[in-house]
Amino acid sequence: MDITKIDLNLLVVFDMLLRKQSVSRAAEALNMSQPATSSALNRLRTMFNDPLFIRATRGVQPTPRAQELAEPLQFVLDRIKNDMLQQSSSDPASAKRRFVFNMVDVGELVFLPRLLKHLRAAAPDADCVTVSTPPDQLEAALQAGDIDLVVGYFPNFQSASVYQQRLFSHTFVCVMRKDHPVVGEQITRKQFLDAHHAVVHPEGKSHELFERALAERGLERRVVVRLPHYLAIPVIVAESDLIATVPYAVGQIFARMANIRLSRPPFDVPKPDVKQFWHARFHNDPANRWLREMVSSLFTGTGAGKAGSRASSSRESSR
Repeated sequence: MDITKIDLNLLVVFDMLLRKQSVSRAAEALNMSQPATSSALNRLRTMFNDPLFIRATRGVQPTPRAQELAEPLQFVLDRIKNDMLQQSSSDPASAKRRFVFNMVDVGELVFLPRLLKHLRAAAPDADCVTVSTPPDQLEAALQAGDIDLVVGYFPNFQSASVYQQRLFSHTFVCVMRKDHPVVGEQITRKQFLDAHHAVVHPEGKSHELFERALAERGLERRVVVRLPHYLAIPVIVAESDLIATVPYAVGQIFARMANIRLSRPPFDVPKPDVKQFWHARFHNDPANRWLREMVSSLFTGTGAGKAGSRASSSRESSR
């Protein structure tokens, strides 16, 4: 294949099709028309003598040949972007760009206020976006650059292509209205088991550890309402005799929002680790490095000086 006869812009289209696996979504991301993107795909098929992408129920699926080309293509584009186009004096803090965090509603409550305050001061031209991506899609989203950092409790997020850093461990706390008619200063085991409870069940998150601790002790409580999110908890608890068990940092926020007080659970519960995760593809990217160092400085007391460790390793970064 004669490289002088190749339109290298087609490689950008190829890369976006691999990321989006949809001609229409790739066209939108590239600010191209769908017919122009389809035409580029046809030229790519001729170039590589392979269909590359096959129609699927939703979008298109890469052929084995397209998957084979994905890694070298990504390497080439990354070298062009980071080595040729990246200005050596660029400062991520002064750049106009968007940072995307994957976190659930608990993360938004705990991380976002402090993160936004610091980001507005340190990088006033940067925007912040939060998303909640299904766990099985996180690695692909990080690799594609659709997400900059995953922050939270993700115990099953293990991949040789993903770095992780432990930020802190959190505990749980029982929240109830200040004038609760039964519970005194400290809730007892009997009071906990006799009470009516509101329970949040965000799939795959740290609350599962609390539920497992109850089950291991053979303890059952009366649950009268189950919720997928924490948003309604402070109002429900403040206006009823219900008790909810939430991460301690969330309980502190609820206590500032409503007529709520906190009490330590009447039994020991494992402390889940909250971490930040990033893809190896962006490990040396200046903007990603700046972002995760900022998160580290805000939410750990260890500073930021060492490289991260891959998620498949038992070693963890102090940065």
